[in-house]
Amino acid sequence: MIRSILLSLCLMFSLAAQSGVHIEKSFTLIGTHKYPDNFTHFAYTNPNAPKGGVLRLARTGTFDTLNPFNSKGTAPDYIYHTHASLMTRSADEPHSLYPLLAEAVEYPDDYSWVAFHINPAATFSDNHPVTSKDVVFTFELFKKEGSPFLKNLYKNVTRVEETSSHRVVFYMDKPSRKQVALLGYLRVLPHHYWHNRNFQDRHLDSPVSSGPLKVKRAKTGQYLIFERVRDYWAVDLPSQKGRYNFDEIRVDYYRDRQAMAEGFRAGLYDVYQETDTQQWYQSFSFPAVKAGRVLKKDIEMRYPTGMSALAFNLRREKFKNPAFRQALIMVFDFEWINRTLLNSEFQRTMSFFPNSPLSAKGLPTEEELKLLEPFRAELPSELFKQVIALPVSDGSGKNRENVRKALALFKSAGYRLENGRMIEADSGRPLTLNLLTDDPKQERLLLSYRRSLADLGITLNIQTLDKSLFRKRVRDFDFELVDWYFWQSTYPGNELYHMWSSQVVMEKQAGNIIGINSPVIDHLLSETTKADSYEQLIPMVRAMDRVLMWGHYVIPKWHTQKTHLAHWHHLDHPPQDHLYWLDLNSWWYKPEKTP
Repeated sequence: MIRSILLSLCLMFSLAAQSGVHIEKSFTLIGTHKYPDNFTHFAYTNPNAPKGGVLRLARTGTFDTLNPFNSKGTAPDYIYHTHASLMTRSADEPHSLYPLLAEAVEYPDDYSWVAFHINPAATFSDNHPVTSKDVVFTFELFKKEGSPFLKNLYKNVTRVEETSSHRVVFYMDKPSRKQVALLGYLRVLPHHYWHNRNFQDRHLDSPVSSGPLKVKRAKTGQYLIFERVRDYWAVDLPSQKGRYNFDEIRVDYYRDRQAMAEGFRAGLYDVYQETDTQQWYQSFSFPAVKAGRVLKKDIEMRYPTGMSALAFNLRREKFKNPAFRQALIMVFDFEWINRTLLNSEFQRTMSFFPNSPLSAKGLPTEEELKLLEPFRAELPSELFKQVIALPVSDGSGKNRENVRKALALFKSAGYRLENGRMIEADSGRPLTLNLLTDDPKQERLLLSYRRSLADLGITLNIQTLDKSLFRKRVRDFDFELVDWYFWQSTYPGNELYHMWSSQVVMEKQAGNIIGINSPVIDHLLSETTKADSYEQLIPMVRAMDRVLMWGHYVIPKWHTQKTHLAHWHHLDHPPQDHLYWLDLNSWWYKPEKTP
């Protein structure tokens, strides 16, 4: 071990002496990272937080596997906390990575390769050391047998090499700073546990973990109990200090959000996030709130909200006509929904990258035009002449002007209104649409859209499924319209291929659920991989945003930066403002309070 570490250190300093090679403890995509190399803990954590107690959480739906890295079954989202990554992010800045399994990152000016130096103190939950062998094994396993998302994420990495027991090098054919960050976020699996197991199985046992938590007990679709790794090697590491403070975390699964809300009111679990503003203001005044035993908070998050929308399946013949899709967008009355059902707290989502510099605003800039001009004949003329806009109503629920425009669009798409029914002109078949959702509360909000369509003689069937069946139907492209969320990172890269590339348009379990098959999008995706900086990336993504919005691929819904949060008083936490996402792992249990 000592010889290996010394050899690694010698190699580090000899390479650092070469021109253009950098060895750093932290890594940032944009500008400089917030925390210096000698930082002791993240500012939003309490380094003296007590350890102990149980955090009780709840989810809807079910799970049937503990392996989140393949495409088999439905894994619980919290399972990721059992798998540590080479580097880790902080919740109060979006673009930086700090040491975790890797104590340093090394790369040349051209990013053609990146090396990670594994911390010699790092161990798995069974005290087996983490080495370069585990990193190489994990990466090759993901490339060969991982989910389509993981395969796409690392497709530009041509080779991985173990140069010592604590140094591993990745080589890239399309070098970029973003690819370095993606590799830094690689979660590491233990070779000694997985090498003789079938990775494609739906594993329900408790695997050896590399993170601060490990699975203690699980019952499919009912509950999952994690326990803190008591001798966790990184407990005093600056990026982990004051985090993962509960001895156990129990996650119970509920049939739907209504049952989950009732469980919270009854004190069956500790933290609840309400997405329905009417419920928040009308139903969260029960006795425990009035007595101060349940605390209510509105927290502003800084994360990119992404696109929540009703997505069309372009593989179905009726949705291939852009005028037909635009007509369905025209009927959607957001203003009435927001005023009547959402307490006027939301704003219409006008971009796939809202609340970020990547959102297309105004008319195309000169840099965007250079990217889009070669495809002018293939793009809507409005893209070059008009600002992105969605139909706006007066909020009265009448929406007459937009309905008139929708009727004209339906007519141009080959439909006509006859005897109170919208029919296909050629066949005479009445127009029926089918929409999938996995949230009964969203179904209530979407009933207004069904009424608007019914006024035009269109039948909309809304089907609410449990999460596992819902995701299977969507990933198998077995839907017409789907209530979907398109997440975005603050610095997008290869994950965009997974979402919109024509290369995965017919690949089930991939992320191109819409079925977008556009040479323009493919070209812009290729351009994003060539961006050397965030400044170069901005016009590329903005141009892509314009093409997506003017393609009328989805019916955009709404978003807000505000999170409605309630928790029982036996939990405490540092200030939660100015974070990019909620970090329950920095909370702790107050033993003097009774749950």
